[in-house]
Amino acid sequence: MTKINQDSIIKNYSNLSCDYLIIGSGAGGSVASSELAEKGKDCILVEEGDFFEIDHFKGSFSKSITETWRNAGFTPIFGNPNFAFAEGRCLGGSTYINGGLIWRTPEKVLNFWNEHYLEKFDNKSLNEHFFKIEKKLNVISESNNDGLNLDSKLIHEQAIKNNIKSVFVPRAVKNCKRDNVCYTGCSSGAKQSVLQSYIFESSHKGLRLILNSKVKKLNLNNNLFFSAELLNSKTREVFNIKFKNVILACGVTQSPILLNHSLGNKIFSYDMEIHLNFRISAIFKDKVFSEKGTMFTTQIQEFIDEGDIFMSTNFNKSNFLSSISNLNNDKLLDITENIDNVASYVLQTKPKSKVKIFNTFQKQFLRFNLKQEDFLHAKKRIKFFANFLLSAGAKQIILPIKNNLIINDSDELDKALEKLKKKDLQMLSVHGMSSIPMGKKNKNFFNSDGRSNDFSNLYAVDASILPSNIGESPQGTIMAFSHEIIKRMKI
Repeated sequence: MTKINQDSIIKNYSNLSCDYLIIGSGAGGSVASSELAEKGKDCILVEEGDFFEIDHFKGSFSKSITETWRNAGFTPIFGNPNFAFAEGRCLGGSTYINGGLIWRTPEKVLNFWNEHYLEKFDNKSLNEHFFKIEKKLNVISESNNDGLNLDSKLIHEQAIKNNIKSVFVPRAVKNCKRDNVCYTGCSSGAKQSVLQSYIFESSHKGLRLILNSKVKKLNLNNNLFFSAELLNSKTREVFNIKFKNVILACGVTQSPILLNHSLGNKIFSYDMEIHLNFRISAIFKDKVFSEKGTMFTTQIQEFIDEGDIFMSTNFNKSNFLSSISNLNNDKLLDITENIDNVASYVLQTKPKSKVKIFNTFQKQFLRFNLKQEDFLHAKKRIKFFANFLLSAGAKQIILPIKNNLIINDSDELDKALEKLKKKDLQMLSVHGMSSIPMGKKNKNFFNSDGRSNDFSNLYAVDASILPSNIGESPQGTIMAFSHEIIKRMKI
């Protein structure tokens, strides 16, 4: 189906009930809804945000970020250093605004999880789900042979030349037009989010949808949850839904907070594992036309076993220039005049440091302190990839340091990193996981089947239950786990 069934959207909130209430419509919630609707089950899918056609924003970053990102993309994480966490808040969740990368869970990670946390979440049990996901999302490994994506092609060829591992990336796209606006909702409709591939179809198979409504609390009776209290953000109406089973899919920060509200704040804080993203921009001697392409077509994986990957990221001239607006006018003018020579890359690392999620006065509060070993590791990788870009033809590098420090050569790079303090790092995160990790033992809130150890009709299928950080984009893993958890339910 290419359109949503408008009749599936609930507008009257009186006397609502269902067999399965799914809270959150991202990677996990969409799959759970699809599987249950396919089986003819009575389901309601609740989304805190609104519904937008995939091309609704036509590439407008300012409009998209306020409508589809939680806190306009800047949920603050306080600590040393401060930085932002970004996640989606719309029908389709973060899949609506991400780069469409769909990786299978690395075998090394699955082996670790099955040894310590899970039961039979191995390649044999998950491959059938990955095949289904890849077919529905049209996952392909793109090439850079269309004369575009020169920023990706440049680092890929430099890597191959120096025997550094670089691979083509599997992305959920169909006839990509290279508009380079995946993160605003694809302007051409080429990116295949779960909105098109799962939710549209399910809305024609009996799935009911509630939009612009946040579940504030789950109500408990005799060790079973039986109803949810919701608030509609547009009408301010408070209403209830009765259910037989409830599935949490509202994300790595929102699922634990909802549990806190529902259990009387018995669980005070949670830890969240994250990826840290550092943007390293390069001004090349030759033109690379970064806007004429798309993000993430190739990825350097030389250090993936240590949790580090490197790739080109989205590039929009106005957004890029606004991010370096604190430079002096002469430098800004020089960069503006040579903007077609500029490219931006992202170094993604997997720190051991974790984010603490606190529930304070029914509001989330995120706290983080970058451990010294993670700080030193980040500096080492920034140094490597800045030098890598210099060797690939960059004449200047803009480092991920506050005030956008620009260096011209390796000596200046060494001096800048030697003086660098944690608080001066510029970074953000768009991947969080493992805030309520599932596991074999009763000490975990959710067991190896994704069901609560304490409440038999409570399940979770989002990033929060992944046992640990996987080191890659987690969407494929979340979706495969959601398929498997629904398969293991006693329906």
